[in-house]
Amino acid sequence: MTGPTPGAFGLAKGGGWPMRIVRLGTFSRFGHACICEAVDASGRAWIIEPMPSGCRVRLAEPGEFVWSDLQLTENQAQAIVTYARECVGLPYDWRSIAGFVLRFWGAKVRGRSDDHADDRLLCSELVVWAYRRAGIDLAPGKAPGDVSPGDLDEFLDNRRRA
Repeated sequence: MTGPTPGAFGLAKGGGWPMRIVRLGTFSRFGHACICEAVDASGRAWIIEPMPSGCRVRLAEPGEFVWSDLQLTENQAQAIVTYARECVGLPYDWRSIAGFVLRFWGAKVRGRSDDHADDRLLCSELVVWAYRRAGIDLAPGKAPGDVSPGDLDEFLDNRRRA
């Protein structure tokens, strides 16, 4: 993984109980994902991230995220960032968090495959939708609401092994 670049996605352990639930329920070291919107002169990333309080923009702390190393074209990076910006202000997708919890206990629950028609997002769901908008499918055959930060990490691992 590399440093932040516009359009890259970042993965982090994440704090708070929703991200802890995601890590436990998905058996992953990561509980949070974001998209890099821009990088300032000091190399710090401005990120877009769905949070329990809603999708927001903020300056990430140095070392807070592990960054994807996908080679994006300028058009792909722009499409990813543009889509992510359109999502700022949307509420959190608590229904998908509940689905992660239920799946942890063995229930068969699937996310929605439509373009988040309920206008709610999880962090990893934002990443999948934004990349699909740019023509990159990080989770073929999976509904974006079913994708966890751990799935994004697995995608990168599988890509490196290929």
